[in-house]
Amino acid sequence: MTYQRIQYFLKAAETGSLKKAAEQMYVSAQALTKQVGFLEEELGGKLFERSAKGVRLTWLGEAAQQKLGKLDKELQYELEELKRLARGGKERLRIGIFSALPQDTMITPLVSFLLTAFPQYQIGLELIGLDEGRKLLMDGELDIFLTNTHDEDDWGTYRCLSFGEYRTKVIVSLNHPWAVKDRITLEDLKQGTFLKMKMENSRYKIPLEDSFYGQIPCNKIQYVVNFDTMYALLQQGEAFAVFPMAFLYMDVARIKAFDYPGKELIYHSVLVYNPESILPGFADMIQEIQEEFDLKRL
Repeated sequence: MTYQRIQYFLKAAETGSLKKAAEQMYVSAQALTKQVGFLEEELGGKLFERSAKGVRLTWLGEAAQQKLGKLDKELQYELEELKRLARGGKERLRIGIFSALPQDTMITPLVSFLLTAFPQYQIGLELIGLDEGRKLLMDGELDIFLTNTHDEDDWGTYRCLSFGEYRTKVIVSLNHPWAVKDRITLEDLKQGTFLKMKMENSRYKIPLEDSFYGQIPCNKIQYVVNFDTMYALLQQGEAFAVFPMAFLYMDVARIKAFDYPGKELIYHSVLVYNPESILPGFADMIQEIQEEFDLKRL
């Protein structure tokens, strides 16, 4: 019985869907389903009842989720203890950084402070995308996520400390026909192609269609999956985007930014964390970060 099969089963039990579990485990639905089938053969009984709506645990599945879930938590704890011993007894502080954030004004000062003020931690840094960072934080794989957020984002029980706020702008490259204008109107937007980031409803406090980005007028929407793709498409000079100037290299980018002609949306560069973290000394560290950088709690 392989540990990977147990993880696949537990994720499917948690999500109620083999497809969603496969997406979150970064494998194909076929591969995950096959491994869950092998686990059922090893145990000698069905773990799920399958239907068009997803999967539901059988009585054996419920028992397996309880017992294997407990073993999984114990194993994860012991692995972390072994890793801590390998680090000379230091606790590991895992920090995710949205890859488009400006590093000199935010990332470098914060990391330098942590290295100096908290030598008891071994700090691990990872440059990641928005959605990946959010998922890792909420799955307990990160202690801190440094990112951009806005007033309509829903972080649930997680808390945000703001390094600063920024207003949304209409962004075009210097190759775009609008680059010669002094300002942009709603009528201009209605004629243009809008580069829109793909988002999930779960990220918003309100229905996606009622959100700021759901209400931006345009002639055509071109969806993008990340900021780098959006920036590359902007440079072609055929579309516009709407975001704040709180990204890496915006000060030297060949773009032009206009005030948004309508309702504003406020962005913040933030440190997001779980106030229920069990990492030793974590609450005191967050307090010291807030005081050192004079951060506003959102």
